[in-house]
Amino acid sequence: MNPAHDHPQAEFRPIRFWLLAGGLIVLIIGLSLAYSRMLQTALPRPELPVLATIKGDLEAVERSGRAVRFSDLRGQVIVAAYLYTQCPHGCAAVTAQLQKLNQEFTGHPGFHMLSVAIQPGRDSTTLLKAYADAVGATEKSPWWFITGDRGKLWSFMTDEVGMTAAKPIPKEERITPDDEFEHDLRIALIDGRGRVRGYYAVFHPQPEVAALMGERLHEHVHQLLGHPHP
Repeated sequence: MNPAHDHPQAEFRPIRFWLLAGGLIVLIIGLSLAYSRMLQTALPRPELPVLATIKGDLEAVERSGRAVRFSDLRGQVIVAAYLYTQCPHGCAAVTAQLQKLNQEFTGHPGFHMLSVAIQPGRDSTTLLKAYADAVGATEKSPWWFITGDRGKLWSFMTDEVGMTAAKPIPKEERITPDDEFEHDLRIALIDGRGRVRGYYAVFHPQPEVAALMGERLHEHVHQLLGHPHP
């Protein structure tokens, strides 16, 4: 009698092996991600830095034609950025992030956004209203589009908010005839006490960096509003 025939060895099936191994790897990754998310939720988030404190005020004209002040928004979490309706550079990326925030936080009493005209001589209330309508900002949206005295607008954004000062672009370097000023394309995040807590380069030559900045902006807005980022 041949012992090999009495105790046949199990046949090795590579397909079944790799399916089981792959399933086990997916399970381990899923559990790791779930555990990581649980830790992020359970552990306190580090405080955001205070990068500047806004002490002055700004008088401007909203797209509706009414006079507004920055101090009207005290107590709210504010997202602020420059806007140029004819911008050939990265204003579209900035507006896209603000649109996402508008969709998410419309109706939240503690949140507001501020788009500041970089070239108020061109961007009148009429143009700003048309632009706001085009990007889905209604009268109920927590989103001001403001224009006014260029010197005051620039001074507030530079001296108070801490944005990089705008400067003229030489004619030979302009992409279009309307491409008159180089301006900061970051978004500033301001808490309810008027403190700037972050700047976010949502327009960046590296798409991965731009995506990361957008994600951090949303996360930090949630953090300042006091509820977890979904």
